Amino acid sequence: APGPTSAEAVCLRWADRISYLTHDARDAVRAGMLRPADLPRSAGECLGPLGGNWIGVLVRAVVDHTTATDDLGMAPDVAGMMDDLRAFMFERVYLHPQLAAHRDAAMAVTRRLVDYHLDHPEHIPETYREHGADRLRQVADYVAGMTDRYALAAHQRRIGPVPAEQLAYS
Repeated sequence: APGPTSAEAVCLRWADRISYLTHDARDAVRAGMLRPADLPRSAGECLGPLGGNWIGVLVRAVVDHTTATDDLGMAPDVAGMMDDLRAFMFERVYLHPQLAAHRDAAMAVTRRLVDYHLDHPEHIPETYREHGADRLRQVADYVAGMTDRYALAAHQRRIGPVPAEQLAYS
């Protein structure tokens, strides 16, 4: 997929990466899937102990690199550490067999929401009806921006109850 084309989109991409990696690492530790010692050593060396401080360190890395180089981004060594952490999270968390049922349930809810909004574009908020974007892009942007709780509520409101066997995993 092509990269972001505006400074705002680049900032959002960095914010998204920082947010999901830090929160997912903390969530995996809280859920007992990982221990802090399991995380890549480079993450601990760069970011310190796992916690809310990780976000601050990574945001500061973007700000410092951008102001020093006038290039909106992150220092290559910190970005490389983030790439290593992302690869680790895919290997140990995102693709873990224990999460297969959760992943399948989330995908089923997401697919139904996409299908519904493709058939009912009038329920896409005006802010997602970008001029020039096709309906699929508008729907994808809208559904992708939903939190889990919002997606389940939208499913309930527009489509009906999520099947019980899927709700147990959502």
